[in-house]
Amino acid sequence: MPADVRFGVIGLTRGLSFLRLCEVVGGARVTALHDTDAARGREVAARAGARYAPSMDALLAEDVDAVVVASPVPYHAQHAVRALAAGKHVLSEVIACTSLEEARALVDAARASDAVYMLGENYRYLDEVELTRRLYADGRFGEVYYAEAEYLHDCRDLWYADDGALTWRADGRIGVYCTHSVGPLLYVTDDRVTSVSATTVPGGRFDPRVTAPSMHLLHLCTDAGRVFRVRVDHTSPRPHQMAYYALQGSAGSYESWRGNGDTSKVWLDDAHERSGCEEGARWHDLGAFAERYIPERLAAPPEATVSDHGTSEYWMLPEFLEAVRGERAAPIDVHRGLDYTLPGILAAESVAAGGAAVEVPDSREW
Repeated sequence: MPADVRFGVIGLTRGLSFLRLCEVVGGARVTALHDTDAARGREVAARAGARYAPSMDALLAEDVDAVVVASPVPYHAQHAVRALAAGKHVLSEVIACTSLEEARALVDAARASDAVYMLGENYRYLDEVELTRRLYADGRFGEVYYAEAEYLHDCRDLWYADDGALTWRADGRIGVYCTHSVGPLLYVTDDRVTSVSATTVPGGRFDPRVTAPSMHLLHLCTDAGRVFRVRVDHTSPRPHQMAYYALQGSAGSYESWRGNGDTSKVWLDDAHERSGCEEGARWHDLGAFAERYIPERLAAPPEATVSDHGTSEYWMLPEFLEAVRGERAAPIDVHRGLDYTLPGILAAESVAAGGAAVEVPDSREW
């Protein structure tokens, strides 16, 4: 039996669920943690049988093999760079970085280190995304030429600190938080985004101090000639729709659920009625294909949902552990992580240019 991978966790607001996840998955344990709220950090550490590190430097000095970067988004890149420089494997929360300068620093750090970097884009591990990926790989959609995704999440409560001051989320400095949308589409199709054009709805509708746009709409072109449409909205008061995806191919189509009892649905030319002008096709339940294509997901134990995003992290963590042990390459390495992240960063340039298309660089060529 290989020894457990010892983790240090940075940031407990998001990272707390990782402690529970390690217990369920096995092969990993949290031995040190850091949070800027020292009282909370010491309390959680005592409960978890871990050590509290009063600073980032102190955490990196601990005898840990890997670091979970769950700090606020503006710190992800710098914390990952420091951990890689210290020889620690990194599992980073999304997004990977907030600027091209940070992206280049992250690539340089990953190349200079023997440690593994992986972006923890958990939506790429959703059961529905995996089912869609396997249907796509089996050719059931024919030639896919269009896809779309939406992340609609009323996060206005997170704009404010306890004293009423605005948090980092309210000033728009991170670009477009789009990896939950773009990542799964790129995973399903195995594409890379080559250009992005974007428009926004200006902010300030609910608080005039907020400068972050109310909504982004992205038009993406890929290296395989596909077109993606992505809507990201963190402010609209409405029921959440954080994992909507759709595909259109020459022999099939798919759309996620929309709410109010709706279910995810699919139409496939080789399995369903003909689609035509006079006799239109009908939607069919996507779940009817789960037993054939994702039987292991149906057999997941109840405790697989212990983290904050269903079973997705239950499937993600073992792949990171395998990469750390040298059994496989990281499935979302630094370059794939930037494939997911950079379209959102370059979208801000497109907005500033009046919606003109902006090229998205390939970090593998840096």
